[in-house]
Amino acid sequence: MRLVPTRSGWGRRGQGAFTLLEVVVALVILATSGLVLFSWINQNLATATRLSDAQARAQLHSEGVAWLSTVNPASEPEGEREQSGLRLQWRSRLVEPMRTEDDYGGNLVPRWLIGLYRVEATITRIDSGLRAEWAQQIAGWKPAIMVAAKPGSPFGPPAGRAGQGGRP
Repeated sequence: MRLVPTRSGWGRRGQGAFTLLEVVVALVILATSGLVLFSWINQNLATATRLSDAQARAQLHSEGVAWLSTVNPASEPEGEREQSGLRLQWRSRLVEPMRTEDDYGGNLVPRWLIGLYRVEATITRIDSGLRAEWAQQIAGWKPAIMVAAKPGSPFGPPAGRAGQGGRP
C-alpha cells in the first residue's frame, strides 16, 4: 500500500478517509451536544424536585388547614398539637370584636359570642422537617353568659319590660 499525494493531503487513492481535522470537528460537535443534553436533563431533574417539594408542601398545608378547622381560637388563642408524625402550631389574635349571634327577628336570647380571629399557623412533618406556614381568618365562639342581665343590655329583657314577666 502506497501513500500518494491527493487534493486533501496524503492518503490512499480511491478511499473516502476522514482527515484529522474532520475527526476533531466531529468530536467537538458530539461533545457540545452531549453537554447541552446533560445540562437539559439536569435542569429537568431540578424542576421535578422543586415540583415534588411544592406538591408535598401543598399537601401538608391542606392537612394543616383541615386540622386547624377543629380549633376554636376564642378558647385556644395559641397552642401546639402533635399527631401521626405532624406538629401543628398556631397563634391567633382577635381582629373583629366579639358580638352576639344574630337571631333574625329579636325573639331569641343570644347563646353565643362570635369573633373573627387572624390565625398564623405552621405545620411540620416531624421526620423530614418539611413545613408549611400560612395565615387565615377563623371565627371563634364562646357561650354568652346569662348572669344577672340588666334591662336594655344585649342579654336581658328589653328596657321597660322588667318585672312584667315578659308580657307587654
